Amino acid sequence: MGKSLIFMFALAAASNVFALQTATLRIKKLDGQTVERQVSFEKAGDAFRITVPVADIKRDVKYIDILADDAFAKKGDNGFFVLGDSSYGEFKYDNGEFTPRYCHMPIFGMKTPAGAFAAIVKGLKHEQRPTVEARNGEYRVFPRFFISDPDCNNRAKISRTIAFDPYEDIVVDYYPLEKDKATYADIAKVYRNFQLSTGAVAPLKERIKNNPALAYAADSIYVRVKHARKKSEEKNPAHAMQTVENEPELEIFFTFDDFADIMRRMKAEGIDKAEVCSVGWNISGHDGRFPQFFPVEPKLGGEAKFRAAIAEGKSLGYHINCHINPFSVFSISNRWNDNGIAMYPDGSPFFDYFQPGGKAFRPCFQRYYDLWIKDDFKKMKALGLNGIMHLDVMSFVHPYPCKDPMHPLNRQQTVDYENRVGGYAHEIFGGLASEGGLDHLAPTLDFALYLWSYPDWEGKPEKLAEKFVPLWQLVYHGIILSNPYYTTIDALYPKSYATSDQRKAYDYLENPETRWLKAIEFDARPVFYYTDYKNLKPMKRAYDEFQKLKHLQLQFMQDHREVSKGVFVSTFESGEEIAVNYTSAPFEYKGKSVPAKGYRHFAK
Repeated sequence: MGKSLIFMFALAAASNVFALQTATLRIKKLDGQTVERQVSFEKAGDAFRITVPVADIKRDVKYIDILADDAFAKKGDNGFFVLGDSSYGEFKYDNGEFTPRYCHMPIFGMKTPAGAFAAIVKGLKHEQRPTVEARNGEYRVFPRFFISDPDCNNRAKISRTIAFDPYEDIVVDYYPLEKDKATYADIAKVYRNFQLSTGAVAPLKERIKNNPALAYAADSIYVRVKHARKKSEEKNPAHAMQTVENEPELEIFFTFDDFADIMRRMKAEGIDKAEVCSVGWNISGHDGRFPQFFPVEPKLGGEAKFRAAIAEGKSLGYHINCHINPFSVFSISNRWNDNGIAMYPDGSPFFDYFQPGGKAFRPCFQRYYDLWIKDDFKKMKALGLNGIMHLDVMSFVHPYPCKDPMHPLNRQQTVDYENRVGGYAHEIFGGLASEGGLDHLAPTLDFALYLWSYPDWEGKPEKLAEKFVPLWQLVYHGIILSNPYYTTIDALYPKSYATSDQRKAYDYLENPETRWLKAIEFDARPVFYYTDYKNLKPMKRAYDEFQKLKHLQLQFMQDHREVSKGVFVSTFESGEEIAVNYTSAPFEYKGKSVPAKGYRHFAK
C-alpha cells in the first residue's frame, strides 16, 4: 500500500471524512457507447487529485464524467450539494440531472452522513461544467468535461466541444471536509483561499490603495442611463445585415442634456456618491454599430454635449463611466472587414443573436485586443471619464473558441486575451466592470452588474437544485463588487418587464421590498438601470441605507445561514452580521428584534 493511501485511511479515521481512494471515469463516446475506467487519487498538498493526461483524452469522446467512488448520497440523507453557479439542493428525489448553463466557478461540493468535500477543477477547467445527478435515489456530484461534438456549429452547442485537440491535462482536486461541521461557506472558503494563494485575485481593500477610480466605485451606488437604441426588427431582412444607407430609426430615451439633468436631480435629492454609466452614448446608440463607437451619437447632442454632461457630473462629485459591448460585431461597423469575427469549427462565422445593430457576430478576442481597444480606450478616456470601464457580456458568457486558421484560439487562449483587455481597462480607467460573475475574468474584474437571472429551474424536481445560495459572494465578496440578480437591479422600483405568471411565481418580481431584502442579504452594491428616473425617492432610500453598510464591501463574507425558516444571517470578517427576515412576524436574534419583512445590521 502506497504512502498516499495510508495517509487517506488515517485522515478518514481521524477526521470522519470521505475516504477518497478511487474514482470512475465515465466516458461517453460519439458512437453512443459508454465505457468506465477506474483511476486512483493521488495526494497533492491538502487535496486528493485525479489527473487524466492530455494524451489519454481522445477525440472520439463526447464527454467525460469524473465520479469519486465513495462520495455519494442516498435520497433522504441529511446534507446538501452545491455547484459552482451557487445552485444548492438536498437529497429529496429519486431521479434527475442538472448541469448549469455556464460554469460560473470551477468548484462543487457535497455533505452527506458519510463525509464532505470541496472540489476544484484546475486542469481543462473551461471545458467542463459541474453536474448533479440522481439515479434511483443515489446522488452524485461531479465535473463533466465536454470533449467533442460534431453538432456544435451554433451558439447553443459550441460549449459541448473543445473545438481543438485537448490542450492540457484534466486535473480535479478534492479537499476533504469534516462532515459534522462542513457548510457551503466552508466549500466556498476552500476556493477563495486557493484563488488568493495563487495570486489569481487580491482583496479589494488592497487594490483600492492609490486607485481613486476603484476606491470610489466601492463607496458608491451604480446608476446606468440608456440613451438610445435602434428600432430594429428581427423579421425585417433589411435590418439583419445593416448598412449606413438602410439603418433603422434611432429611438431616443435620454439626450446628453437629459443625462446632465438626471445627475443634477440626483444631487438635489441628496445622493452624493454615485458612479454614473452612460449606455448608448456611441454612434447609433446601444448595440448600434459595434465595434465602432465613434463619433459620439449626434442625435443625443454629439461630443460637445457629452463632454459637457460628463464635466457637470464630475462637478457634482460623481464618477462617470461608459458602456460598450465587446461581444458584438455588426455589418454596419466601419470595422466589418477587419477579419475580426470568430469562427465556428466548420469555418462559418460565430453568429450570436439578433440585436438592434442587426445580426450580431462574436469577435475573436485576439483581434479585438490587437486591432481596436488601444485607440478606443484612450479616446473614451479623453472625453473626461473618471469611472471604471464597463465592458458588457465578457463576464456573463462562457469563453468560446475561435477556429479561424488566421487567428485560432482555444478557450484558455480566449480567456487570456479577455484578461488582457481587462488589464488594459485597468491601465486606462483604473478598473473593469462587466455584466456577470463568471470567474474566468476574476483576475481583472472589479464589479459584476448582476450574477444571474432568476433561476428558471426553481420548483422543478427533475432539476434537483432548489435555490441559489451566496456561494459566489462567499468566495468573492471583498474581492469583486457585485449585485446578485437581474431582478435585484432597480430594487425598490416595480418591475415592468415581468409577465403576470412570473410575478405570481416569484415574489422577487412582484415585490420591490423583497427584492431589496435579497440585495441586502447578499450585501449588494445597489444598481439602477431600467427606471425612467422621474421618481428618485426609491434610489435615495437605497443610497441612504447603503451608507450604513457600504464599509462591508471591503470585507470577506465569512458565513451565511438560515437561522429560522425565512430568516437568513450573513456574517463578515469583522464579525458584523446582517439578519434578513422575509417572514410576516418579527424575529429575535441575539436579543434584538429583526422586523418582519425587514433586516437588522449587527455592528461590532
